Amino acid sequence: MLFLRKVIPMKLPNFPRFAAIPTQGNRPIRLRVWVRDAALDDVLLVKHVHGREVLCGGFEYRLLCVATHAGLQLKEFMALPVELQFVTDRGGLRSVCGIVARASAGRSDGGLAAYELVVRDALALMEHRVNTRIFRDLNEVDISEQLVREWQHANPILAAAFDLDTSGVTQRYPARAYTMQQNEHDAVFLRRLWKRRGLAWSMRHVSASVAGGTAVPLHTLVLFDEPGSLPRSASGTVRFHRDAGTEARDGVIDWNAVRTMKAGSVTRASWDYMQGRMMSAQAPTTMRQGEAGNRFASSLDDYRIDSPHAGDDGNDYRTLGELRMERHEYEAKCFHGESGVRDLCVGEWFRLEGHPEIDTHPDDEREFVVTELALAAENNLPEILDERARRLVDDSAWHAGSDHAALVRASEARGVKFTNRFTCVRRGIPIVPAYDPVADLPHVRLQSAVVVGPPGEEVHCDELGRIKIRFPGTREQDHAHGAGASNSDRDSAWVRVASHWAGDRWGSISLPRVGDEVLVDFLGGDPDKPIVVGRVFGGRAHPPAFSHTGELPGNRFLAGIKSKEVQGARYNQLRLDDTPGQISAQLASEHGHSQLNLGWLTHPRTGMNGRPRGEGAELRSDQSVVVRAARLLLLTTQAMLGGAGKQLERAPLQALLEGSQALLKELGEFAEQHQALPVDLASHRQLEEDLRNAEQGTNTQAEDSTHRAAPLIATYAEGGFLSATPNSSVNYSGGQQNIVAQQHIQAVAGQRVNIHAGKGMSLFAHWDGMKYIARAGKVEIQAQQDSIGIAADRDVTMTASQGDIVIAAKTSITLSCGGAYIRIADGKIEQGCAGDFTVKAGAHKWEGPARKETALPFFPAAEHTSWLKLDLDGFQGHPMAGVPYTLHFADGKQKSGILDGNGMAEERKLPEAVTKVVYHNALSARDEPRPTGADLLAKVDSLVKGAPDNVATSRRKGGK
Repeated sequence: MLFLRKVIPMKLPNFPRFAAIPTQGNRPIRLRVWVRDAALDDVLLVKHVHGREVLCGGFEYRLLCVATHAGLQLKEFMALPVELQFVTDRGGLRSVCGIVARASAGRSDGGLAAYELVVRDALALMEHRVNTRIFRDLNEVDISEQLVREWQHANPILAAAFDLDTSGVTQRYPARAYTMQQNEHDAVFLRRLWKRRGLAWSMRHVSASVAGGTAVPLHTLVLFDEPGSLPRSASGTVRFHRDAGTEARDGVIDWNAVRTMKAGSVTRASWDYMQGRMMSAQAPTTMRQGEAGNRFASSLDDYRIDSPHAGDDGNDYRTLGELRMERHEYEAKCFHGESGVRDLCVGEWFRLEGHPEIDTHPDDEREFVVTELALAAENNLPEILDERARRLVDDSAWHAGSDHAALVRASEARGVKFTNRFTCVRRGIPIVPAYDPVADLPHVRLQSAVVVGPPGEEVHCDELGRIKIRFPGTREQDHAHGAGASNSDRDSAWVRVASHWAGDRWGSISLPRVGDEVLVDFLGGDPDKPIVVGRVFGGRAHPPAFSHTGELPGNRFLAGIKSKEVQGARYNQLRLDDTPGQISAQLASEHGHSQLNLGWLTHPRTGMNGRPRGEGAELRSDQSVVVRAARLLLLTTQAMLGGAGKQLERAPLQALLEGSQALLKELGEFAEQHQALPVDLASHRQLEEDLRNAEQGTNTQAEDSTHRAAPLIATYAEGGFLSATPNSSVNYSGGQQNIVAQQHIQAVAGQRVNIHAGKGMSLFAHWDGMKYIARAGKVEIQAQQDSIGIAADRDVTMTASQGDIVIAAKTSITLSCGGAYIRIADGKIEQGCAGDFTVKAGAHKWEGPARKETALPFFPAAEHTSWLKLDLDGFQGHPMAGVPYTLHFADGKQKSGILDGNGMAEERKLPEAVTKVVYHNALSARDEPRPTGADLLAKVDSLVKGAPDNVATSRRKGGK
């Protein structure tokens, strides 16, 4: 776009009135200086001019002048818009419009004084403005327009004398999420952006007389990406011929072609972290460098690794690579010329004719764009002033350099006062500025930034853990658009945070929080590629106080990690205490004051002191604590000092279990021999075997397919085992419960002891007999559905110290000893003996019949049964519907059934407890969603092709 200038009345200095110099109206070189909206044509008279203009650069003209007064204030010339006019061979004017950048006073002879003015373009003067600022979601053209608008708004001279034209930009470039000007001159920053994007620029001059009225002379910076948009020079068609005062038209007097060996290809690479791969760009050359040159160039590859994500996408990055190749091709061939053509301008094209070699080319190859121009010109002052002015200028010792001296000699040799030397390329050749990241990127250093986020957010990030930052030095007045200095998430694009461990969904992460100070580096030295590499403490961010206690330097022996509850004050922490002789570690959460404490335990330290709490390890919480294992859970006080031995070292426990089984077997078999119920050793043996095989499949014991590691809880207490509760306790076994003691089993109840057995009870004492004593209350022994047998190898004594002995039976009572007997039955008493029958009494009474009924106990007829609930889940926890099952009982009996649509079944009125549940394969059983492909083969192939019956684990609920 072309900005419309505002002609702002400039408060510029008033030059004092001096004697007027000879008029410039009929001079070939004229100088107009704008002061207070007026052009002063009679302050300075130009004697010599030497200037230089460069495409994709700028211009500088040195004007050696004379004035009729030696007291001109140099500071009054600073930043004045000026217009230098050259009268062309056709009487027109070729203008150079710029701004005074330097003024120097030279020699004076009392009547004349010499002065030098250096005129530069506005962009060059903006090299004196250094800034740091952020641009969001703008491309290079957008940023250029914004900066120039700001210049013009803040500076009335630039508003009047400078403009930007972007109409030559034909493409729409991608917006850059984040662009940073980092301690850079405004002009250097813009040139960096243009070079990287391949945007060329030139200066176009507009005379104030063309603008009309009192307009200030204007120079416009023209951005373009298509060389076809460049205008034709006012010189039109230029002839190649000798240049002399007798010639009617200016011409080119010298013409030389130049070729430079260049690389045959360009390759660029840039890491794209979003895709996890390198972006690449390859661009082979299309230029011809001769047979040998082409062969040689084919091995010359300009390969560089750019900063990460250098292009918006793959296509954009390939475009950038092609631009680098086009720069090589632009530099490969050019033409140097020398001429007296006064209206040649950089950034414009002319047509050359009359050259014997060029004329052999097609018409479109005879047109050339001027890319660089150096000129030296001398004004034709009146003879009376000319020699004085020449002497004053020479005596002022202003050194113009060897190029200017060569141009002056060339003019003198031809007897003319104007000579230029120029460089050009054929029209249509892409014009691309040179871009070298090493030279063009600023030398950025590690610096501090502050984490920012939207209001109310303490931790702000995206799915990659990227954050937003603000560099504290950015100024609000430079970011009126709202991004860069707002202390909000608008101040930057998403910025990655470096981690010492980062993988695909694994690694370590600790996101900086809003307000944290972070250290920012720049990948590839590119200020547009920031990355957070660290965090630091400061005056507003103190080091963590573990457990909210103490501070540095007192707690300098403590290290670790402490986090803070988002929008709260509680913490999680890993504290490492390296206090000499008292080292410890703690993993803690303030929720429930849950802690794992290891080592030399203390209360939180203040300074170097902390009250001791014990030694070893502690797992504690004000909430619940769970210890869960899928295999063996071993609780032991077996000492293995210094971490010696294996993790599951359990030899003492295993030995005790073997002794337990031996004692159980020995006494059990002995009791069985003495008519006690037999002892079942199977469960004890199984648990002992499971404990022995607990290491199966670990790194200390290879897996054996004939055994499996069972999910056991095993305890071993070297010094004894204590268990106490002020409330009730439950100890339940779904199978068999074995209690074995090498010495005594002592069971005491403050009230009742209830022992119930579903299938018999056997008490056997090898030595020292048995005692059943009821201190108070009855002793009742019943056999509700069978007999009671009382037998003794010796005496049987029954006594009732304060009551009766009552013996009653429904059918009969028989007392027998030594062949004699007494039988009571059917209301009769029968006595018999083989010997004497002696009755001794104080008296004998024989009375009539009598009868006394004795109440017999009532025994309930209720029958007890078991119940079982089955619930079977399959792959991914989905219920297995329609699966057949078989229940196995201890007596060998079986019962079958089928799970319902929810994979469940309930069996009631079972005669006894179930010892095993077997589930069978069923083609109708569905486990949704079913796995496919490799998962299906890996997970169910063995099930489908295996044995027809597979024992599965069920979640069994219920009991007797």
